[in-house]
Amino acid sequence: MDDYFSFDEDIDEERDVRRKKLALKEQVAQAKQHLDGAKSKYYEDIKSGSKLTNEQQKAIDFFNRYNKESKEQEQVNKSQQDVFANETNKLFNKEFKGFEYNIGEKKFRFNVKDSSTVKDTQSDVNNFVKKFLNKDNQMSDAKGYHKALYTAMNSDSIASHFYEQGKADALKNSVAKSKNISMDPRQQHSSEISAGGIKVRVLGDDSNDFKFKIKNKQ
Repeated sequence: MDDYFSFDEDIDEERDVRRKKLALKEQVAQAKQHLDGAKSKYYEDIKSGSKLTNEQQKAIDFFNRYNKESKEQEQVNKSQQDVFANETNKLFNKEFKGFEYNIGEKKFRFNVKDSSTVKDTQSDVNNFVKKFLNKDNQMSDAKGYHKALYTAMNSDSIASHFYEQGKADALKNSVAKSKNISMDPRQQHSSEISAGGIKVRVLGDDSNDFKFKIKNKQ
């Protein structure tokens, strides 16, 4: 560097000083260009794997595969979220009244008053799960969680069970009430009948022996 580019402005001619300064700039530019080229070639070699050990190549392959799979999974998740949102909005439309339950051959509907709140709450499954977690997001109510999940997964069967139980209880109550009916003999009517000052006494049931007496108070 000193041999080619050093100078002394007090001694050297101004022309020589300018020449050496220009030569230094050109050399620096060439060196930078060479380094950029070497760096680019180095990265190309890494990508192609020609300069990597077997372990390094495996690491690079894993990294590239991970990036590719992450992008693909992100697209799948986005598509699933869009479908979920569209189907949810279709269900909770202006005509939505409630949820239907199949009980045998019949259907019963449970009315939902505030469908907008229900839609917002149920659009995020975390709103369901967090009811059974503590402040550290750890399960604190396993019984409640599995009961709620079982009920959700078997809603029609459970509704049918309680429907049949209600019918059985109603029949049981009806039978119990029927056993309280009074079984005492009916009260017999008096054998004397008064009408307009005349009394009639029934003397017998047999039509052949049937007799009656009439008493006139006058």
